[in-house]
Amino acid sequence: MNNDLIGRNMKGRYRLIDERGNGNFGTVYIARDLLTNYVYAAKVLNLDYAFDAELLERFKREAYILQSLNDPHIVRLVDYGNDEAIYFIIMHHVDGQNLKWYVTTYGPMELPRAINYILQAAKGLDAAFKKGVVHRDIKPQNLLVSNKGVVKIADFGLSRSADAPTITSSDKFMGTAYYSAPEQVESGHTADIRADLYSLAVVFFEILAGHPPYTGGTVVEIILKHRDDPIPSIRRFRPDLPPEVDIFFQRALAKSPYSRFQTPREFIEALEELDQRLRGPAVRQPEARLTVLTTGQTFNLVGEVLVVGREDPKREFRPDIQIDDQTFTVGRQHARLIHRQGAWLLEDNKSRNKTRLNGEILAPYEARPLKDGDILMFGRIEARFELR
Repeated sequence: MNNDLIGRNMKGRYRLIDERGNGNFGTVYIARDLLTNYVYAAKVLNLDYAFDAELLERFKREAYILQSLNDPHIVRLVDYGNDEAIYFIIMHHVDGQNLKWYVTTYGPMELPRAINYILQAAKGLDAAFKKGVVHRDIKPQNLLVSNKGVVKIADFGLSRSADAPTITSSDKFMGTAYYSAPEQVESGHTADIRADLYSLAVVFFEILAGHPPYTGGTVVEIILKHRDDPIPSIRRFRPDLPPEVDIFFQRALAKSPYSRFQTPREFIEALEELDQRLRGPAVRQPEARLTVLTTGQTFNLVGEVLVVGREDPKREFRPDIQIDDQTFTVGRQHARLIHRQGAWLLEDNKSRNKTRLNGEILAPYEARPLKDGDILMFGRIEARFELR
């Protein structure tokens, strides 16, 4: 319907170069910013809906809500507006696929990977929850996975914000039947974050089993199963999974919202505990941290490879260790801290202003071991490596 928009320049700046897919009431395109040459995602309200007051208001509200959210696990707004009654939202482009594609293409996921993806999505919901936002359409199609494995929640077209007026006059069903909590079907206006967490648990079940917990021939059948049917055992479809996973679903998919996890933080903590149980007791390792001496910033070092540098908001790049640098001598991806076989190493990433270890300039990509008290310099910024 909107194919004739390919090649169109929105506001004389964003050129629509390819169609990516369809969301609620809109078509998503790949767009090139003619001023910066950056590639973005552009959501354009379908032309048939441009004169529908309710849908137009909902589209505008999506832009308003995205503008209020700033989290690594939520797609980021760049611009929005209209061009000759063509309404659009410009967002950072996620180079990857959605979770539905992964399940359809590769089948059920291994448990650690599934936990990782759902944990990231839950952190995005936590950020939305803190801003009073309920998504109301969490499903695999709306959870994008970048080529670097970062999950981002997309499509806030049905979302509701605590500080925004109600759009629909009736309490009609908002969402997708396979993933909607019982109370969301009965009263969409009053459904809260617990409904989003229910939907996320359904997604978790699907990426483990290959299908949602409840299926049927009609929307009504599926809705009634969410309301009335017992919670199915995930081990019926994945006997390789431990009983703890079923215990998690018994709470996460409870019929009553009061019997579920009440906040994203509770949901996250339960998943992290499940993950830790499955991995077994952790071997005690010395805790490492990096203290920037010029600013007092302290970073606990957790992970295998940590990039040290400065944020590039236009390209949506955030290093793992983001240094406040008024001298602008720290590069975007200046250096890397590597955790290998219980030891930490420092590696220069071919930075323009060099990386130094105790005063010695490091050759690019030559990893050097670190010890407690070592002094590191990224450009003109001095930091201390510490083991505790």
